[in-house]
Amino acid sequence: MRIRMIDQYRGLPGPVYILMIARIVIAMGTFVYPFLTMFLSSRIGMNDQEVSRYLLLVALAQLPANLIGGKLADRFPRKRVYGAAMFCSASFFALSGFFCQSANVVWLILAGYFFSNMSHPVLSAMIMDVTTEKNRQESFSLVYLGFNMGYAIGPLVAGLLFEEHTPWIFWGQAILVSTAVSLILLRMPLRPTAPEKEREEAVTAEAPRQESLWKLLRHDPVMLIFAACLTCYAFSYAQISYLMPLDLELHQGISAAAKSISMVWSLNGVVVFLATPLVVLLTKRNSSILNCALGGLIYLLGFGGTAFTAGRTWLLLSLVLVWTVGEILCNTNSGVFIANHAPASHRARYQSIYDIIQNLGKAAGPFLMGFYLLGHSYQQGWLFVSGLCLLAALGLILLQRHPALPPEEGGRHKPQKRKAAI
Repeated sequence: MRIRMIDQYRGLPGPVYILMIARIVIAMGTFVYPFLTMFLSSRIGMNDQEVSRYLLLVALAQLPANLIGGKLADRFPRKRVYGAAMFCSASFFALSGFFCQSANVVWLILAGYFFSNMSHPVLSAMIMDVTTEKNRQESFSLVYLGFNMGYAIGPLVAGLLFEEHTPWIFWGQAILVSTAVSLILLRMPLRPTAPEKEREEAVTAEAPRQESLWKLLRHDPVMLIFAACLTCYAFSYAQISYLMPLDLELHQGISAAAKSISMVWSLNGVVVFLATPLVVLLTKRNSSILNCALGGLIYLLGFGGTAFTAGRTWLLLSLVLVWTVGEILCNTNSGVFIANHAPASHRARYQSIYDIIQNLGKAAGPFLMGFYLLGHSYQQGWLFVSGLCLLAALGLILLQRHPALPPEEGGRHKPQKRKAAI
């Protein structure tokens, strides 16, 4: 079993390994965001309401950034768009290090995250370009695994720098991002490699490339329903950083709750790193949409069970093992479904839909749950979240039978001929 878990990542296209290494380095440089709330409150002097409004602004600004990045990546060479966006992001974070004692630094940070989020759909589109349906799930999961490897290190380093060397959380992120982007610019192909390039040329020859993304989506009920279901997942997952700390603070007090939350995130990272190869190996014969549905059912168990932990840390940590498996299934299969479903000429823009979904969940999850909690308990909040996951999972199961989806072969969807357009 162990050999098969490793072997599934052998023989992938060379650019996939380059992207994995780059993602490790970029994730290692995730210094700012984990400490953004503390920075805004302790260094800039914002109160709780001002911090929450700023974080909402950061999340909302990501929506146009994803759309712009996807649009540019479908018109120009992907790696050049990615390099330009990430170098702009690194520049703004480097400047933030020089002005980190000024209140105006918040606008530099906002600009840095705007350009960083422009790059997200571009990276996924690059993975799509260099893979085929046979190796796409393994490729996405490997890059996802690389990100989590780096993210397990980055916040720990940033924690050592924050108190005495605050400017270096900005400079360090800028340096590591620039290093990773340089690797991509030097080693990634400028255009899609042979199998996918030939398929793209064959598809784009079928129709004029005139339709906009929104026009395609209006006639694409499968993608709209898929996006709605994943928005429910994103809303639910956002409660880990909002509802869970509130629930723990109620039962444990703020000091013990802070320690419990740190253990939750640490265990989540360890489980992602260790379990991703096994989960991919066991589910790779399923269709990507079925795996996303399974992920939602596992979310149902994990989040629903959290309603009954009553602050018991050992029980909460056991449930982390559950919902992290759901996270792995959803994150490694959603991009695969979008890649297999999207027209070749709109891949980056279709991928931007997933990034928008994640950001909507991140922005709306705490905001809307806050209103729900005005008249309900934390336990009822978790039960509401689990019910939402159940509805979304059932929606995906029904979507798998939609006539617009092609029949499956060997657990994977056969590609449909779709009009490509710009």
